[in-house]
Amino acid sequence: MATYAIGDIQGCYDEFRELLDLIGFDAIRDRLWLVGDLVNRGPGSLDVLRFVKGLGDSAVTVLGNHDFHLLRIAAGYGREHRSDTLGAILAAPDREELVDWLAQRPLVHREGKWLMVHAGLIPSWSADRAEALAREVEPVLAGEQRRAFLERL
Repeated sequence: MATYAIGDIQGCYDEFRELLDLIGFDAIRDRLWLVGDLVNRGPGSLDVLRFVKGLGDSAVTVLGNHDFHLLRIAAGYGREHRSDTLGAILAAPDREELVDWLAQRPLVHREGKWLMVHAGLIPSWSADRAEALAREVEPVLAGEQRRAFLERL
């Protein structure tokens, strides 16, 4: 069993799949730690979301800023930027299912001595503090208060 950490896929589905083939990733045997920013920039954001969601427990994903950007737009806040490639997700028949799944991803993942976050921590924060703060926000983002939270984000 191997654990692979990959960050900032940013909608580059073909390249992501090539990388998984190159490392010999096996969803039954191995695990992926995906360090946020699954979507945007590349042309395959919808395919990335569907694929990673389909991996189930083989993939652990934390949210990144591009993922938050999608959540805000899907909730009706913010607007797409000229360089965004989120249209296919927003128009997909399984949009709500994918957005709900994404909103339920953690902000921090801790396993043993390892801590995964998207863009780092404030230097004065310990791993315990980061995890505690993330656990305050995650249920809000995954629950009925999501829209109000995203409006203020």
